[in-house]
Amino acid sequence: MEHKKMAGTSKQDNKSHKKQTTEKTDYSASDTFKKISDKMPKIDREKLISHHKKNLEALSDAQKMAVEVIKNIAQLQTQFVRQTFEEMHTSMKEVMQNPRSKEKLTAHADNVKKTLFKAVDHHANISEIVLKSHKDVYSLVQDRFKDGVESLKKNSSPTH
Repeated sequence: MEHKKMAGTSKQDNKSHKKQTTEKTDYSASDTFKKISDKMPKIDREKLISHHKKNLEALSDAQKMAVEVIKNIAQLQTQFVRQTFEEMHTSMKEVMQNPRSKEKLTAHADNVKKTLFKAVDHHANISEIVLKSHKDVYSLVQDRFKDGVESLKKNSSPTH
């Protein structure tokens, strides 16, 4: 019987020890969290929201720029293709009026050659437009990133 009494007492001691340990841990964790949070920089929520709004505005502006460039390129491509087909149609029409004429075939060959050079020039023009737009969009986003970093540095101050 003595043995059973000791076993029962031992269980109660374990429960009370666990309870004390848990309470100490909760208190200790709470203290630790408070100490860490006191050392963290304080950030003004309104300024943080303003910062994110500026980020979204910059991304929106970048998207608008990209859409405008795509529209312009599509218009240039449409115009180029239309003009090229009209020129080729006219050239073919002239050749077909007298397919055995050496002069007509030579003129047609010259027109094809000119059209190929125009295509190369057109491609270079489109490439320049795309490159410039990429630089502009990148610059816009990069400037916003730099402003954001500076703003965060300026607006967050450690409080000890």
